[in-house]
Amino acid sequence: MTLGKVSTNPPFSSGMGYIIRVKQTHLMQVTNSTTIVDFFPEAFVAEADDIKGMKVVIKRFNKRVTFRANGQKSYSTVTEIDARNDWESRIANGAEVTNFNLDKMPREEYSPMACVG
Repeated sequence: MTLGKVSTNPPFSSGMGYIIRVKQTHLMQVTNSTTIVDFFPEAFVAEADDIKGMKVVIKRFNKRVTFRANGQKSYSTVTEIDARNDWESRIANGAEVTNFNLDKMPREEYSPMACVG
């Protein structure tokens, strides 16, 4: 979850309290009539932040597409921008957010290939 700016001037007269605005949420599962698409966090990167000094953002996701008709699964690794575009497109076409994946995908289920040697 990425937090927006924290305001110390809330819109009420007492002057006490804080407001935290949540800009966006990642790590979701999107479901429509034919597929279930999961996005799991893969690469965490620490970045500088003016308010907190340091924040952790997710730069890559493991994407799992499960076909509801036969249970087959397809796996890929996508960037943050590709993941955001994918779930926004699916939601705009009628899919629903049905879950949030806060942990990495289990390695026994999917492990990307690597060149060795």
